[in-house]
Amino acid sequence: MTTDLDRALRDAFERIGDAPPPVGVAPAVVRRVRRQRRVRMALTTGALVVLVAAAAPFGVRAVGGQNEQFGAGTPSCSVVVTAYSGVGQQGDPDGAVRGERQGGQGATRSLLRDNAAGGYLDLPAYRSLVPSPDGSRVLVQAGDDTPTSPLRSGILDPANPSKMQWIDSYTGEGAWSPDGKEILFTVRERLSDKGFAIVDAVTLKATFVKLDFYAGGNTGSQDFVWAPGGSEVALTVSQNAGNESLPDQVTGIHFYHRSGQLARTIPATAALYSGQAFSPDGTRIALHDRLSDAPARIVATATGAAQQTVPLPGNNEVIAWADDEHLVLRHWRDDRNGSEVRVVDLAGRISQVVPLAAGVENANGISIACT
Repeated sequence: MTTDLDRALRDAFERIGDAPPPVGVAPAVVRRVRRQRRVRMALTTGALVVLVAAAAPFGVRAVGGQNEQFGAGTPSCSVVVTAYSGVGQQGDPDGAVRGERQGGQGATRSLLRDNAAGGYLDLPAYRSLVPSPDGSRVLVQAGDDTPTSPLRSGILDPANPSKMQWIDSYTGEGAWSPDGKEILFTVRERLSDKGFAIVDAVTLKATFVKLDFYAGGNTGSQDFVWAPGGSEVALTVSQNAGNESLPDQVTGIHFYHRSGQLARTIPATAALYSGQAFSPDGTRIALHDRLSDAPARIVATATGAAQQTVPLPGNNEVIAWADDEHLVLRHWRDDRNGSEVRVVDLAGRISQVVPLAAGVENANGISIACT
């Protein structure tokens, strides 16, 4: 099978999920694409996680004696969940969710933290919510990617959720720039040019940069993420392992100027899923394989040189840094039927636990604030 056809199938399967493959497609290709998709989705979509300022702490439980027993230092802030995305319509036994329920059983909706009233506002019209860094705006995604319900992206005013600005040109899962003024979209539709787009959050004017992220044998399909400062974007580079039973191997991270010109490449062995993987001072990256018992690897942003290994027992996803000495994780129970947010120091010791709201512990994505 040709490389172009393989790439087209990869893009198509990204959009149709678990739909039956086209007739005549080689079973090996189908298995490999679906395997890669399962690996990427196993622990939710980390691109939905963003640090948001100015939110009141809610549901935070300090570990207390465990800090003293294991010597875990206290982080400089408290973590709060500001939004849940991709939540089922199951019950809300503790009354943490406010608002009218819409849609049928099994449909998904999203929840937005209401700092003034407490609890969460139920927004069933949206499949994902990502608050801006200052919390003043929320990037939303709506639709089911069907002819009758196409995907749409827009910007919502949390003070007036009915006020919406729709982004006409791009519909993917965008990421806020560090200053909250722009949104980065990865453009990978198989019938159009590939690359990334930057949308002004006020004017909604979009700038598209054509960039073939499959060039040089790259087989990965991670999204572009913002690099520290917002003057560059970064992309994980992967290579085929030569064995279809194995996932593609991450080989490095490419940094590009906003013009699309390659700035530099650093070696890496795990994917960069979000701009929140960069430390607050921008000098380090927390890379993680999203596999059971996989450690986080702290590497230098400038060179990729390994600096520290953070042991993370169990099923985890590194979603952000709390400060320069603490990571924020999402931790799943062994049966994957529940999760919580944890703050750990760079030795892997738990400093803080944030329980997720009752009934939404299995949300596809969460957004957090560190206050």
